[in-house]
Amino acid sequence: MSMPAPIISSRLTLDQLLAGLADAPAIAVSGISSDTRMLAAGDVFVALGGRTSHGFDYLGEALDAGISAVIYDPQDREPPASPVPLLPVADLDAAVGEIANRFFDFPSKRMRVAGVTGTNGKTTVAYLIRQCLNALGYECGYVGTLGSGSSEISASGGMTTPACIELHRQLAEFAGSGVNHAAIEVSSHALEQRRVDGVHFDTAIFTNLSRDHLDYHGSMRAYGETKAKLFFEHDVGHRIVNIDTDFGQEIADRSVSDVVTVSTRFDRVANGRPFVFVKSVVATGGGSKVSIDSSWGKGEFLLPLPGEFNVANAITVLGALLRWDVDMAQCCALMSQLEAPPGRMQRVTVAAKARLPAVFVDYAHTPASLEASLRALRKHCSGVLWCVFGCGGDRDRGKRSLMGKIVARHADRAIVTNDNPRFEDPMKIIADILEGMNVEPLVVEDRGAAIAAAISGASADDVVLIAGKGHEDYQIIGSQRRDFSDYRVAEAHLRARLDKGNPER
Repeated sequence: MSMPAPIISSRLTLDQLLAGLADAPAIAVSGISSDTRMLAAGDVFVALGGRTSHGFDYLGEALDAGISAVIYDPQDREPPASPVPLLPVADLDAAVGEIANRFFDFPSKRMRVAGVTGTNGKTTVAYLIRQCLNALGYECGYVGTLGSGSSEISASGGMTTPACIELHRQLAEFAGSGVNHAAIEVSSHALEQRRVDGVHFDTAIFTNLSRDHLDYHGSMRAYGETKAKLFFEHDVGHRIVNIDTDFGQEIADRSVSDVVTVSTRFDRVANGRPFVFVKSVVATGGGSKVSIDSSWGKGEFLLPLPGEFNVANAITVLGALLRWDVDMAQCCALMSQLEAPPGRMQRVTVAAKARLPAVFVDYAHTPASLEASLRALRKHCSGVLWCVFGCGGDRDRGKRSLMGKIVARHADRAIVTNDNPRFEDPMKIIADILEGMNVEPLVVEDRGAAIAAAISGASADDVVLIAGKGHEDYQIIGSQRRDFSDYRVAEAHLRARLDKGNPER
């Protein structure tokens, strides 16, 4: 997407950009980036340090792009020889947000930005916020796992939360095109690596905390405290906190101002704070009938998304809307019209009223999210509940046996297969999963064949969950990134079964 002309001041010079941070020449700045792939002639390269590499490792690519200067942290590494000015900025990681704000003219101040963090539900909550605000007539942008955009979301294939400068660039593009709201997924990696520095969050939202990314953070406490940074170390107006997990309750208790607590628990006490609490949930054919009590009054809606976790997602969104002064009747009407994001408990549909198994694609790739997905579908399954799943390679090995144990407990039929094995031996990953299973699952290493086996073996009354990859349209095996979509593969096999006359199993 090209940068709209009004977003950047053409008169901005490097000395103005770095005023108070470094002595710099008064040369024009046409662009800035920490990613050499985004650089063009006349831009300034921000050479940041990382865990395994440094921006200086890519200086040759930056120079080939025609950059005019380099900004770096003198404490990170000795600067190499360079034909363009090298400008030292002390504690550069902490200054990047301010530099980006200056260059892009403080874009997050020109719109209402909601930041969503938590182990599970970030994508759904951010996506549903955008969906609701668009339905109310606002222009709402989205940045997250599914990609970014306002009227349309373009898949990025990159990080959940972009690098700091690129995030500010995206917000500036939103502001320049008239977008007045944005919903951003904020990952723990983004908070640890300061990718959201400088962003003003009108509202910070917490969904839940469960095991994930321990290979990066080391412990659940460190992981949780990283999530908490959004609420206590950033410029935040309102806080919407789901207190269904202990750490959510802790964040709410540590919040001294403007916190709305939400919960699916029927026995919660508000303790004088604004609240949205579920009073009853009745499972229906494709979702739930939900009754709530809140500081804004009582409400009721028919949620067309299956699972208690989607009830939690919906009331979290509802809490934000109420805090933004949307009235209760409108909020409930919006909840009744919600559509699932791609790959988030998304039903694969090929023909209305066809006698086929109900097949769902879900991103569930943690023990907690996988259990929640299986428990949710159990309530809508009159036959056999199938689960096709695997675990990613080069990631937290400790959760593999836990996920195997959960599937053995909650599914009737299990097929263990590949996810994104990356550089690990797929069969070793599968062996780790099998350690947690006290039943004998079907092992089908090829993921496409595993999906085919489930759909061909399931009866019309069965439910099939294909878990782990969700919206992803690729599979990473070794150094290869192969085209692969759970949804498209499942759709093709369902259609083939329908074309063959859909024999009952």
